[in-house]
Amino acid sequence: MAVAEPERVLLASQRPPGTPDHVVSDSNPARLLERLRAANQGGDVHLVGGPRTIETYRALGALDKLELVVLPLLLGSGMQLTPSLSPDTGLTFEHERALPGGSVEIVYACNTRT
Repeated sequence: MAVAEPERVLLASQRPPGTPDHVVSDSNPARLLERLRAANQGGDVHLVGGPRTIETYRALGALDKLELVVLPLLLGSGMQLTPSLSPDTGLTFEHERALPGGSVEIVYACNTRT
């Protein structure tokens, strides 16, 4: 049985040149979420982005899992992933995995609100 490719999304006002046709794009996070839910019918969606994108979809209750890759690079002062989180945020550590080159993948389950 073949595993279906997950939907890929881009939060942007317009698609950058060279973006593959199968990438869904919208500048409105809530509208993009509704489009994905309607089109994907419960399948996997890979949301790729930085702290602002992660926090936007976490606040919408749209994350089931948060997978972070920590790279061993020291640049500037760093960037906070999210605003200060309270203990009831709903992130539960699942596992970590060492990757080649010294990077580490950290996986959390997210309690969703929607």
